[in-house]
Amino acid sequence: MRASPRAFLAMILLMSNWHGLEFAEASAAAKGPQTPTSPPKPTVYVSDFEIDVLPSPQSGAPKPEEDPGKQASRLVELMSTKLVAALQKAGYTAVRMHAGDARPDSGVQIRGLFAEVDNENHWRRAVIRTATDSGKMEALVAVANLAKPEQALYEIAHLPGNEPKPGAVITLSPYVPLTKFDLSKDANEDVFQKIAPRIVNDLTDLLNANPLAIPQ
Repeated sequence: MRASPRAFLAMILLMSNWHGLEFAEASAAAKGPQTPTSPPKPTVYVSDFEIDVLPSPQSGAPKPEEDPGKQASRLVELMSTKLVAALQKAGYTAVRMHAGDARPDSGVQIRGLFAEVDNENHWRRAVIRTATDSGKMEALVAVANLAKPEQALYEIAHLPGNEPKPGAVITLSPYVPLTKFDLSKDANEDVFQKIAPRIVNDLTDLLNANPLAIPQ
């Protein structure tokens, strides 16, 4: 029995659709599984950490390696440069900010201070004295969204005789999350080489958990 022209046309269309479906499936398989595109990483600004310097009580001019100002500058320099390098290695655009630089209105800011705890369990701004000062301190690190108003990391504690001077007793802000890293006042480059990637990893985890926290 001969097939009618209408049935023959229907068969051609069915075969055409079948081969088209096979081609589409083959093309999709060739491309492999599709993964969602990661959002672009924000620019990260690294501010120099705060640290206090108290003139050495020793008489006479100190040796270069004992100069408290140079020691403090070395610690601040190591923190900033290692952080910028770790951020760039992780794929971020990193910009260093010095004291007095204008605050950008977008992106991420990493800032902080070096602080220490006294015998009465008070937080104080860390003071650098001499090269032989091997006292312990902590790097307190905060991450901020620059699109939002700046919040102070701490305030000078309201205690008798406490003034905004080197080593002042401070009260840390309850509104700014701080990550603490133990180190000594004579910490070497290797210490900051280890701390910096941990800070960057924390930042990446934060952004991955809150992809819309920092608008681009």
